[in-house]
Amino acid sequence: MRIRLFTAFASNNSGAYTIVGRFADGAAAAEVARELQRAVDDHSAWHDANPYEELGAAPLDDFARAQGLREARHGRADDWPQHGAAPTVLAVDRQVLVHAPYTVTLPPVFGEAFYAKGGRVEVELDHTHERLAVEFSWFPAALSYGDPRIAPALDDFEARVRPALAEVLARGETDRRPAVAPAWHRDGFGQRHLSAVFVDLIAGVRAVQSVADACGMTLSLRVTECPHGVEDPFAMLRLPARSRGLHRVILWSAGPERVWAMRALREVLACGLEEARAMLEGLPTECLVDVTEAEAERAVTVLSGAGCDAEAVAPRR
Repeated sequence: MRIRLFTAFASNNSGAYTIVGRFADGAAAAEVARELQRAVDDHSAWHDANPYEELGAAPLDDFARAQGLREARHGRADDWPQHGAAPTVLAVDRQVLVHAPYTVTLPPVFGEAFYAKGGRVEVELDHTHERLAVEFSWFPAALSYGDPRIAPALDDFEARVRPALAEVLARGETDRRPAVAPAWHRDGFGQRHLSAVFVDLIAGVRAVQSVADACGMTLSLRVTECPHGVEDPFAMLRLPARSRGLHRVILWSAGPERVWAMRALREVLACGLEEARAMLEGLPTECLVDVTEAEAERAVTVLSGAGCDAEAVAPRR
């Protein structure tokens, strides 16, 4: 008797397709989203009934012709989801989001429609396999910059959206990857941002949009693909904000215990082990540059406590 054992590996040859367009106002975006969703629904029904049809007329052909777009037998074969859910079209304030979670690709008719309707394509992510990150920004629609009611309104929105995130951030039963915690951060102009990775992109965006609508907030989003193999794509956004100043910190020597010095450097710089080790190889060095006096003195205290010889250098008068 002969026994043969085989090991097989499955392969996933489909990814996600996402495109985001921006328009002059919310009314234009909403109208484009309605037209596109009708076209998607009609074409999906036709595709389900004619999965292998290549030559016959299809609803997307009629849509392209009616809109004056390029005719190219859109949405056949790999140009439409064959096993996954149909594309979803969602208007988010002045933006229109089209997303298919499992497909080889989608036809270019969506981007062409954006331009034909006076909008423009902000991003197109074709055949992505990594998780998608969404960065939101928001502002009270009825208030102008400088109004003292802005900060309380923004605080209220954040307080309401935090519990709404719990359900759309949780991982599925079969997904062993850890959930990515959302990152709250601000840009150089003080604008507030939220970055998140949702299990379902559309469900996540809708959850945030619902709170924004209830709070009277305008909402803007940006979608990107997470880098491969990175457990926390928002690690840089979680670093403590560092104030800008004119002081510097010079690390002259590491002291008797190299391990203590590395730990102190990691605390001062919020850096990794390799970066701390490399800095000790190049002593003396300026480990902090252009920080405030208070931050420089704090760093010297931490480094000196670890046995290092460190000095805060004041700007020349």
